[in-house]
Amino acid sequence: MESKELAEKLDRSLRLDTRPVGIKLYKRKEELPRKPLNFKLNICQLVSMARYQGKVNTGVPEMMVCSMGAACTGLIKTPAAIATGKAAVGPYVKDEVAGKAFMDNTFKLGDTGKKFDGILVGALENLQVDPDVVVIYANPAQIMRLIHACTYDTGEKVAADTVAEAALCSSIGFAIAKEKPVIGFPCAGDRIFGGTQNTELVFVAPYSLVRDKLLANLERTAQGGFSVYPIPPNMFWTPTMPPTYTIQPEDLTE
Repeated sequence: MESKELAEKLDRSLRLDTRPVGIKLYKRKEELPRKPLNFKLNICQLVSMARYQGKVNTGVPEMMVCSMGAACTGLIKTPAAIATGKAAVGPYVKDEVAGKAFMDNTFKLGDTGKKFDGILVGALENLQVDPDVVVIYANPAQIMRLIHACTYDTGEKVAADTVAEAALCSSIGFAIAKEKPVIGFPCAGDRIFGGTQNTELVFVAPYSLVRDKLLANLERTAQGGFSVYPIPPNMFWTPTMPPTYTIQPEDLTE
């Protein structure tokens, strides 16, 4: 199935507000299909361009600002300030002990060293290559649909990042390393720089899972009538209304 067709079917099943996004990481920057933009920006901004505008762009760590996002996706080795927890002290936690636990609970490919030179970020419908993972921003009811589609074959629960730090980039790294889907609670940076809305969660899954199972399972689970979106209200009940708005016996006579 082509990426464009897959994106269209995802949108039709989930009725998404923004486009599904494909992410591919490259070990050598020379392999990137196009040059990065000529100003520094964060991965969440590239994702925002893709999901809102349909753009396809690339990024390299030297043209990025956010060290946390780069570390999560393996574009750099995790910096000491992040690895020790120092970076979290004040904004998120009271001391470095809590900070280290906080950062340890944020999945980072860079914890074991630099893995990649560059990243391709684009609307799934416009990609010319198969991505490593698919990123979907959705509301909780749409995420419910995705969870049911993931659990349909095995019943295995979907992991969730509840630290709410670098959730987008951490989820990308997790899905690549573990080859499993994950749900993230977008961080403050994603909201400030990426334009993530208050109602949105982020879902990231390996492309092969989305292509080979997830889409079909979205259709299968919808057949029961419960895992659907939008969820239809139950109309099989009789309402009570004020007498003046209620049909009276005399209203039924000529």
